[in-house]
This record gives sequence, C-alpha cells and structure tokens, in this order.
Amino acid sequence: MPIENKIAEPTPSLATGHALDTATWTDFVTRLRHDVKGPRVHDHCTSAAIFKVECRKIVYGLDMDYTDKHLVYWDSGESAAYSIAEYWKQCSRGEKTELNKCMQGWSECQFMKASENDQWYVLGELPEHTVTGWDDRWEYVNAHFTYDAAQAFIARKKHDYRDGMRVYVDSQYYCWEFEAIKSVILDGTLTYMPREVS
Repeated sequence: MPIENKIAEPTPSLATGHALDTATWTDFVTRLRHDVKGPRVHDHCTSAAIFKVECRKIVYGLDMDYTDKHLVYWDSGESAAYSIAEYWKQCSRGEKTELNKCMQGWSECQFMKASENDQWYVLGELPEHTVTGWDDRWEYVNAHFTYDAAQAFIARKKHDYRDGMRVYVDSQYYCWEFEAIKSVILDGTLTYMPREVS
C-alpha cells in the first residue's frame, strides 16, 4: 500500500502572517519570552532587544585608492566579479591564454602568478572591462518584536533585496514605551481577549 507524503502545515503564527487569535497570541508571547528573557538573550546580550531587518547596499565606482575592495565588470555591466579568482574561474581556456599573454607583456609572468595590483591593472586594460572600487553598507528595512518574525520577513522578501539581508539586534533599553509594552505582555497584564460576537 503506498504511503502518502504529507507536508506538515506550518504552525499558525503572527510572524508568518496568520490572524491574531488565542493560539497565535500564545505563540507570540512564547517566542517573545524566548528572545528577550530566555535562551536567545545569550546570543545578543540584551533583554531590551528589537530585531531589525537590514538590507545590504553595494556602492560601486569608488576610487580604488580609498578602498581595498575591487571588482571588474564587463558585457556592459551584465557580468561582474568581486575577486581575481572569481573572474579567472569563469574564463574559458582561450580567455585565460589571452590574460596570460597580456600579463607577460605587463610584468613578465603568468596572470595568476602576478601581484594582485598587476592583475587588476591588466583586467582594467581589457576592452570593455572596467575595474573600480566598491563598498557595502547595511540599511534599515523594518523591525520586529521577535527573531522569528524578522527571519520570516527575510524568507518572504529576500527576492526583492538581491545583495543580501540580515537580522541585526539592537537595544531598545531607553525606548520606554516599547519596553513597557513588552513588559506587560510578558507579565500577563496585556493579554488577548477574543471579541464578543453579538
């Protein structure tokens, strides 16, 4: 007799967009307690945590004298490599031969045996190749009461942020309204009361 492979339904959670009811409220309070009073506190060292989602932004076109991060792009910017090894790996055998010839003319050695500065220089001299500096920074997207909610947002929206996303934990210690609300949730003063249907 064949066995059906059933995919377990995810537990309803406010973190994944389910409606607020007794079960999702209980789940939320459990996760909040775990994140700000329980084991997760050791991961971020503050009980006044807020879980911020940040997206990575890459800034291109920096003067290479002011950054040690270099990249090369070609094909009108359609292709890019952030390291010499990454560029070399995507090259065909013929392209590697040409790079070796160019490097022989510049510094009398094979491309991958040259200094990194010489490698970037030779790449920048290739037709339709541009070598430039870059850097990255992390920008605020939104914030969540719990780590799971921040992770659920990333899972749902990462396709919109192609350079990457992360959860950054910040302290809300002096954000007294926020901390007061968390406190009354955790001590049971603020609870979920289903609306009476008349």
